[in-house]
Amino acid sequence: MDAKKAVRVAVVEQVGYREWTEELGSDREWIIQTLQSDIYAAAQKEAAGYGGFVLPIRYDIMLLISSNMGVQEHARVLDAIAGLSRVKVRMASYCGVKPLDAVERAWKALRSREERLIYERCEGEEYTAIAHIDLNNVTAITRAEGPVRTYYEVMDLMAKISKVAEEIGAITQYLGGDNILAVLPLNGSVEETVDMLLVRNDLKAGIGIAPTARAGLALAAEALHEIRSKINPGPLVVKAQ
Repeated sequence: MDAKKAVRVAVVEQVGYREWTEELGSDREWIIQTLQSDIYAAAQKEAAGYGGFVLPIRYDIMLLISSNMGVQEHARVLDAIAGLSRVKVRMASYCGVKPLDAVERAWKALRSREERLIYERCEGEEYTAIAHIDLNNVTAITRAEGPVRTYYEVMDLMAKISKVAEEIGAITQYLGGDNILAVLPLNGSVEETVDMLLVRNDLKAGIGIAPTARAGLALAAEALHEIRSKINPGPLVVKAQ
C-alpha cells in the first residue's frame, strides 16, 4: 500500500455527558442504555449513506471511519447525533497512515480548539483497509461451553488482539458474536499486518481495501465468506476495490 494513502477517522464527543447522566438519579441505567442505542443507530444509518462506519468506543465518544466523506457529510452525521443527544456534540476529523494516529490528532484538536466541527484535509489519497476477524468453530464452542463462557473467551481474544493493534497503530472493535473488526494502517503489507493480529491459530480474517469504510467492510465480508465456504481457504483473504 502506497504510504501516500491515508485513512480518515473522525472523533465524535458528547460534551458533559457524565454530568448529564448523574442528573437522572439512581434509576437511570435503562434510560442511558436506550438513548445510547438510539444515538448509535441514527449515527450508523446516516454514516452508511455516505460510505462511513461508526464505532461506539464509549458511546459518549464514537469514532467515524470516514475516508472520502466531505465536510458536509460529516456535518450531517454530527447533526443526526446532536438531534438525539441531551448534551453538546462536537466532531474532529483527521487523516493518518495509521488510524490510531488520526484518532490522536482529532482528540488533541477537540481538546485545544472550540469549533463544533473540525475537518482537516488529507495530503494523500483517502482509503480504508479493514479486517473482519473470526474465530473458527464458534458454534461448536458455544454448544460445549455455553454462551457466557464463550463470550468471556472472545473478550479475552479481543484484549489480546487490541494490544497488538495498539502497537501497530490499528483500531479494533468488537462486533458481537465472535466477530472483531480491525481498521488497519496503510503502510506496508496488509497481509503481514493482519497476520500479527491473528494471535491464535484458530482465527481467520477477510480483508477489504476500498475508498470508503462501508465498501471495505463489504469486501472483508466477501473475503471471509470465501474462507468459510472454502472457495478460497484462509486464514487470510484480501479483496481490493
